This record gives sequence, structure tokens and C-alpha cells, in this order.
Amino acid sequence: MDVLWIGIAVCAALMQAVRTAAQKTLNQRMSNLGTTYVRSIIGLPIMLAYLGFILMWKGGGVPPLKVNYLLFTFLGALAQVFATMLLIWMFKLRNFAIGTMLTKVDILMTAVIGALFFSETLSAWGITALLVVVSGVLLMTVGRMGFAAFRAGETTFVQMVFERSTLVALACALMFTFSYLFLREATLVIKTAPGDFLWAAAWTVVVATSMQVVGLGLWLARTEPGFYRVLWQNRRISTFIGITSAVGSIGWFTAFALQNASYVRAVGQIEVVFTLMISWLYFRETISRLEYAGIILTVAGVLMFRLYR
Repeated sequence: MDVLWIGIAVCAALMQAVRTAAQKTLNQRMSNLGTTYVRSIIGLPIMLAYLGFILMWKGGGVPPLKVNYLLFTFLGALAQVFATMLLIWMFKLRNFAIGTMLTKVDILMTAVIGALFFSETLSAWGITALLVVVSGVLLMTVGRMGFAAFRAGETTFVQMVFERSTLVALACALMFTFSYLFLREATLVIKTAPGDFLWAAAWTVVVATSMQVVGLGLWLARTEPGFYRVLWQNRRISTFIGITSAVGSIGWFTAFALQNASYVRAVGQIEVVFTLMISWLYFRETISRLEYAGIILTVAGVLMFRLYR
């Protein structure tokens, strides 16, 4: 179990990168929130099928739906929705490059907040590996967007710090942080033995996604009544997004059941490497030297977790 979570997190990151590339296409035909909802509405049946498989294989039945379990799951699912909404808002604001970079601080936020207020325990080696990964991701972000995108121009540093895009990006990172931590805590509540991680993760991913399907479904029915017609028209790519999202979510939740959320998210940043590879192979975009340096640092940080005990 010591390193199983690393492989699971890497696989989840790969699914997320592939799904994001597909969403890039779907988002041209559907609203941002609708594109996000596709992940839940189509992914949920796959998650339910996975849960059924785990129950037949491992047993365990229905977990005790204690108040703290339902509360942690609800807060995690809600934080994830708010984080997605803030991310969509950030895309529409100026200084997008700075905002994108700042959303990556969710790794550090998860480590600090998790250690202070949740059950996260961090070692010196783990923190070092985490910082190496963050450095690599920041290098890839700068390399992708270019130094010019980060110049303040006429804007002073103080003004830049308090710009709407900066504040939205930080709020987005904070919401993602709480979603990781609350969902991990929810999984730990029902995980009573080391071998329960598959069962606990399967139940939590189903419960959390069900909450999102109901909540966002009601919201879209009110604000975008034509959403389901558009969804049907794009059912092929939507199905692909739902499948990859379901597999990715199952992977994230399973990894959270095995290891600290901050470590899982740090390893998961290899998603940026996968995204660059997809942009190079599929979209025929070039990779800069700075991005190559970021790739090397990120992979090195992930390998450091492999050596961690």
C-alpha cells in the first residue's frame, strides 16, 4: 500500500488530462457549467456500476450514514462546485495567466490547512517533494504562457495582488483545497480497516457525485432549460467525458483513502505534463525549453514520493 496510491493518482491525473482536452471541444457547444455537469450526470452510472462491483467482490454493504460522514461529503461536494464556478469566472477575467498560476497554490494550501485543521501529517521529505512539484508546475505555467503574460505593465504590485482575477484565483484554489480535505475526511470516517479503502472510496465518490447531480441538475433546469437537448446532440463526446471523469474520480477518491490529500494532489500535478504531451501530440503545439525544465522537475518530485516511506 506504500506506493499504490502513487500509481492510482497518476492514472487519475491522466484521465483528468484526457477529459479536459475533450471538454475543450465540448465547451465550444455548451455553457461552462453545462460542460462541468456532463462529468457528473454521465459519470454517476459508471460510478454506481463500480460500487456494485466492489460490493460483490469485497462485500461491506451500506456504510453507517453518520452525520459527520454526510456533512463532510456534502461540504466536499459543495466546495468542488464552488471551485468549478470560480474557475469558470476566472477564465473570463484579465490577467488569466496570473490567475492560472495562483490556482496551483491549492497544493500548498492543502498541505498547510490540512496539517493545521484536518488529519494531514507531513514529513520533511514529503514537504520537499511537494515543493519540487510546485516549482515544476510553475515553470510549465510560465513556459506555456510566456513571461509577457505575467508583466504587470502599468499595474503596481499592490494593485495586482488585489485585482479581481487574483482574488478569484485564490478563492478557487481555497475551494479546491477544502473539497480535497473534506472528501478525504469523509472517506476516513467509514474506512474502519486498511483493506476497506476501495469500499470506502467507492461509496464516497457515489454519494458526493449524487449530491452534485441533484443540486446542479436543479440549477440547470432553472437557468438552462435547453441543456439536455444540447447534451443529447453531443452525446458521443459527452459520454467520453463522463467515462474518463468517472474513472478519474474513482482514482482520486481511492488515493485519498490511502494517503494525505496534499501528497495525492502533488503527485496529481503530473496531469500538467500529460496535458502538455496531449497538446504536442494532438493539437500540434510546441513545447518550450522552460516547459521541458518544468516537466523534469515535476516528474522528479513525483519520483521523490516513490522513495518516500
